[in-house]
Amino acid sequence: MTTLTEPPVNDSAAVARTLLAEVDDLTAELVGRIRTGDHAYAESTALTDAELGFVVRDNLVSLLGQLSGGVGRRLQPATVVGRVKAELGVPLPAVLHAYRLAGRLLWERALAVATGTRLDVLPQLGSEMWRIIDDYSGAAAEAYGDYLTERVRHDDSERRALLRRLLNGDSHDPTQRDIARALHLPPLGSFVVVHAETDPEALAPLMGIESRLRAEYVESIWITEAGARIGLLSPATERAHQQVLAQLRQHATGRVGVSRPFSTAGDAGAALREAELAGRCAPAGTATVTVYGDTPIPLVLAHAPSAAHEMAHEILGPVLDLPPEECDPLLDTLAMWFECGGSNTEVAQRLHYHRNTIHYRLRRIETLTDRRCSDPKAAAELYVALTAVRLIGLDRSGIPADPPSRGQAQRLGF
Repeated sequence: MTTLTEPPVNDSAAVARTLLAEVDDLTAELVGRIRTGDHAYAESTALTDAELGFVVRDNLVSLLGQLSGGVGRRLQPATVVGRVKAELGVPLPAVLHAYRLAGRLLWERALAVATGTRLDVLPQLGSEMWRIIDDYSGAAAEAYGDYLTERVRHDDSERRALLRRLLNGDSHDPTQRDIARALHLPPLGSFVVVHAETDPEALAPLMGIESRLRAEYVESIWITEAGARIGLLSPATERAHQQVLAQLRQHATGRVGVSRPFSTAGDAGAALREAELAGRCAPAGTATVTVYGDTPIPLVLAHAPSAAHEMAHEILGPVLDLPPEECDPLLDTLAMWFECGGSNTEVAQRLHYHRNTIHYRLRRIETLTDRRCSDPKAAAELYVALTAVRLIGLDRSGIPADPPSRGQAQRLGF
């Protein structure tokens, strides 16, 4: 009578096939070890034992099938694990620890299966098994990271869409409160809006400003629109507000306007209009930070650009009609005269000209404009007109050289 016996387990593939036949028992054992051996899993209620068992078995079948030579390299089960655990909020170290537990369990069972046969197959089996587990761990970690990246991008996109609605809305709109709540903004606080002009030929303005402000304990949300980068900031104290201004001044690459502080996020739309106007209180092409209300005369001109254009050409038209090589020195001298408080001597020192040259240029401006610098009213008109020219820019016909865009004009109320 012939007795049937089990064929000898004499190679690593045979060991793997033996373990694969016991996959249900291995699954139950590994689920138990994961539940009791890892604190994050033990407390998690997001995944039932049945759900955890399903993904564990799928990974074991794939891994042992590859070890036995039955299937090729198949990382999909690990990819599924990484994404599912990321969705459920299971920490990545816990996910990777589960793979190490699987490796230890399989090694223990492999030792038991190979006892009394050819133990020399174990080094090959162990090397291949840990290589595959390493591949699976890497695939799970990559899928985990991919999901988090997608989630951050999605959340970031949602936040920016909500911020656009907040900035475009009306403070009397009751939905503004809901939008502010969705952005995790407090019902009452201290807020400012920042408007930074973009230059198509330069880098995006205020790059990295969000992380820099966070280092100063100031939270902010930013969006980029055509021609501008806009931020809603929440400096909690006056000191934080000054830190914000310092950061903006340090990293400004163009005109930056800052609104007055306001207390409810629903007022962000009105604050955006303030920030845009504040930015236009500085000459185009300069890297300056202007707070709304700090420069009254430029602010008035920014509020009424059409009237400013007409007034500037009416007062300085004869000067603007001169060739650039004559016009520019006259305007520069007049600007310096105001900066020096009307001192011809100081103007001459700063511009490195003889005092008589400064006197001649000022007299020529007086003749062309029919306004004497010694007359306070006439001097005020010259100052306002000069400020308009420097801020808005006029060509020789009095047309604005750089008029606001249609979107800017609508927001500014032009």
